[in-house]
Amino acid sequence: MFDFHIHLARLPHPKRLIRLLLDRNYDFVAVACEPWEWNDVSLLKKEFSTGLKPIKTAYGLHPKVAKDVTKEVLFELREYLKNDKRAMVGEAGIDKRYPGYDDGSQDQIFLAQAGLALELKRDLQVHCVGDYMRVLRLLKEAGFSQDFKQTQDSPRPIFHRFGGDLNFVKKALPLGALFSLHEDSFRKKSTTAAIPHIPQERVFFETDADESFLEPEELAESLENRLESVRAAYAKSLE
Repeated sequence: MFDFHIHLARLPHPKRLIRLLLDRNYDFVAVACEPWEWNDVSLLKKEFSTGLKPIKTAYGLHPKVAKDVTKEVLFELREYLKNDKRAMVGEAGIDKRYPGYDDGSQDQIFLAQAGLALELKRDLQVHCVGDYMRVLRLLKEAGFSQDFKQTQDSPRPIFHRFGGDLNFVKKALPLGALFSLHEDSFRKKSTTAAIPHIPQERVFFETDADESFLEPEELAESLENRLESVRAAYAKSLE
């Protein structure tokens, strides 16, 4: 099982949880989207990675903290990404629920992270609550090409917890986009209708787990069940 987006540093007893997940052959991308998480995830990766199976990570700045981001914070993010040469960037994006959506502050922090993804040749985990076409415009402004050519180090936007429609899918595919599906992805009719039009090799599944009152043993089982639920919903959408 592969959880394409999980916030391990926010979950209780992350070390115990990681051991359980690895024992269950449950793979994941550990996403750290606020500065306080970066070091926690970095240390978890160092402790639990092996030569054959390194822990997958992503470091970024969520739009809810965009108004507080300084040049120093962006420099620190760059250093984490440079030191973790396989890490993705993100999650980064825009969100109408938080400050900076209307005045462009979120746009600027998103553009900075999209620029890092292109510069360092890393995939970009994208968060969007609001205007998907606005995100698409920003990706193009940053330099993501609509003439995507797949190579080993070609950065791709990954639409985390995808909630867009078919028109967006058609416009995003030429950028090399990947789509990470969550239980919520199947709540909107327009998204459910769009999902079968995404090439299957571009589809991944996620829990986006970031809080829990469960003990690690129960949580590990819960995560498996949630991920399997997304897989089942996806299979049903293809029928």
